[in-house]
Amino acid sequence: MNAKCTSERATKWMHWIARVLGTLASVFWVTALTLSAIFEKGPITLEGVMLAGLVATNAVGVFIAWRRENIGGMVTVIGAVALCVFAFVTAGHNKGFAMLVSGGLFLIPGILFLASWRRTRK
Repeated sequence: MNAKCTSERATKWMHWIARVLGTLASVFWVTALTLSAIFEKGPITLEGVMLAGLVATNAVGVFIAWRRENIGGMVTVIGAVALCVFAFVTAGHNKGFAMLVSGGLFLIPGILFLASWRRTRK
């Protein structure tokens, strides 16, 4: 096998890993927030609305990245960083874990989308 074929294969793997991880993270968060909205009693809080908005931004970014890796990847990376900051500010304990579970789940696919897009341009 030549180097070009190996590079193209690695790019395709990167592309599909980003799609799968981003979609799984989106499904996880959208499901969790939907179930929380349905079954939790109490008033709607500003924190909940902000979390829903950040998750929606990331899910839309992943959706866009299925067709346009550069734009979707940027939206996902920016949304993931915002979600990490939000988790850091709002988490009481284990701030690092909160950042990893919230924004980290979107940051990895976002970076992979951008890396895959960049490799296909060369």
